[in-house]
Amino acid sequence: MKRNPRMKWSFFLFCILLIQLAAIFVLPFSILSAAIVILIDLLLWFYMIALRKQTEITNQQKIRDASRYAEEALEYVSDDMPVGIITWDDDNTFIWSNPAITEKIQHLTKEDQQDMVNELLQRAEKGKSIYKIDNILYHFDLNQERRVVYLIDITKEYALENKEKQQQAVVGILSVDNYDDVIDRRDDKEVSNLNSFITTIISDWMDSYRIFYKRVNEERFFLFARYDDLEKMIENNFDLLEHIRVSAEKQDMLITVSMGISYGTESLEVIGDEAQNNLDIALVRGGDQVVVKNAGEGQKPVFYGGNSASAAKRTRVRSRAMSTALKNVFNQTGNVFVMGHRFPDMDAIGSAFGVACLARYHDKKVRIVINEDETIPDVERCLTEIHKNGELEDLLISPDAAKRQRKAGDLLVMVDYHRPSLSIDQDLYEQFENIVIIDHHRRGEEFPEKSLLTYIESSASSASELVTELIQFESNERQRMSKMAATLLLAGITVDTKNFVVRTTARTFDVASYLKTCGADASLVQYLLSTDIQSYLEISKLVGESDYVREDIVVATGTDDHEYDSVTAAKTADTLLSMVDINAAFVIIKRTDGVIAISARSSGTINVQTVMEALGGGGHFTNAATQLSNSTIAEAKEQLLDAINKQLTEGTEE
Repeated sequence: MKRNPRMKWSFFLFCILLIQLAAIFVLPFSILSAAIVILIDLLLWFYMIALRKQTEITNQQKIRDASRYAEEALEYVSDDMPVGIITWDDDNTFIWSNPAITEKIQHLTKEDQQDMVNELLQRAEKGKSIYKIDNILYHFDLNQERRVVYLIDITKEYALENKEKQQQAVVGILSVDNYDDVIDRRDDKEVSNLNSFITTIISDWMDSYRIFYKRVNEERFFLFARYDDLEKMIENNFDLLEHIRVSAEKQDMLITVSMGISYGTESLEVIGDEAQNNLDIALVRGGDQVVVKNAGEGQKPVFYGGNSASAAKRTRVRSRAMSTALKNVFNQTGNVFVMGHRFPDMDAIGSAFGVACLARYHDKKVRIVINEDETIPDVERCLTEIHKNGELEDLLISPDAAKRQRKAGDLLVMVDYHRPSLSIDQDLYEQFENIVIIDHHRRGEEFPEKSLLTYIESSASSASELVTELIQFESNERQRMSKMAATLLLAGITVDTKNFVVRTTARTFDVASYLKTCGADASLVQYLLSTDIQSYLEISKLVGESDYVREDIVVATGTDDHEYDSVTAAKTADTLLSMVDINAAFVIIKRTDGVIAISARSSGTINVQTVMEALGGGGHFTNAATQLSNSTIAEAKEQLLDAINKQLTEGTEE
């Protein structure tokens, strides 16, 4: 065993100390003992010098070894490690690069080097970390302070990842919209020709993308593909939608198709369930569109198409089924709370009182949640009339009072909206586990996770129309709604149809006729929806501030220092749309709560819903809106113009 030199010296020092102590305490004091002590001190002095030199040599050796190791490591990193390193000067020109990257950049001129550094800096600021040189893909890590960037070749890894992605399973379900309506009153020969027409167009399209498909019944197709096939469909914006719509119009048939498509690495069961859910969303949004979504958790759906207005798909059978389902929900839950969206309009108010009428038919205690501090002029006049009616006034409750009265098992009915963030009080919404949705807006991405019953019909003119149909199935001699409730429902239909001009069907007029038989007061409706002179002047001013996006699209803007209510914006958009040769109108105002609001209207040739969805809003094909927080009028206009131009560029007009 090799002994440490320091241990030898320590043992030697110990022996010397023993001798010195013996000389002092054992030997009598003499010249000899003094000499021995001096000698011992000298030996100790020499020992300390020798020990110091030994320590210095050891430290120097460590430094030399560390320097040698560092040089070897630096040489390896510089020459052999497969990581590119580039440094640059104040002019963003390369100073030095290691062999791993030198060959790839040696052909770059000074200007090319500066462009590369600038692009790397811009990408780093945006949180991006991928850069491509020729055909090689790099992941880079940049230190701007030290002016150095490290580049790792990830070309092979990216290729493998992309190959795996391209081979992901894609499951889709295609539905022919309005098939039952089209074949109604057609003989067998015409139905056979129609089936042949549909099969030919769809099969030719499927074959062009190498998709496996099967027709499972008259109006449903099942398809199975890979992700690279799906990418090609997306690239062509699912051209089947327009092709089949145009071809059907030439034969005087109202035929469109909708698709729900899902993909991912999950099980086929999960992907298939997601595809079915996506198809349901497409149909609820009005059909003639495709909804694509990754089946992975937390992924968002992407919408394509939707370039035609919703066709009436609901039937009295479905309405009766919904009436029965709602009755069962009432019987299984506690008290009923009804809530519309923030700054409710007449449709939200009317449908809320209609649902309250239904709940009372089943002996349920019902309350209508409203924040009277957040109202528009039409609703203020309406509330004044309601407060004159003690029976209806007793139904109103503030959000805070509703929170105190709510109990476990109580039911919340959302009317005229389905996005939780638009609730009059979102905290109140989150307290309910039992939720029912009655709405006529096209379903958007945001949606309650769980609901006992969802009744969304985008082909309906208004939520008031849907609720009135439900009331028809429940009314009898003993159960009849009041004249005021009928008036509020008629007002809701009137305001959403612009006096029965837009989005009206035969069902709309049937419902209005029923409300008149229940005592609805048309003159009171006219009063509730009338415009005062001040509002008219504000509308005129906004109309005067409008600009053309193109010859048939106009945008009107308010100012950041003037606040308007949302009704003024909506009426301004309606006024602009009534002008000759105007097919779409957008109005941007600052609302009384400080939020920037945009109202959009269309004659039916431009889909304003997709424009508003791009800004986080939604609505109908011809009537939509959105709200932008922490924004200015100018910023909102810039975002709106970008969304409009994007839609026009992508050819999303019908």
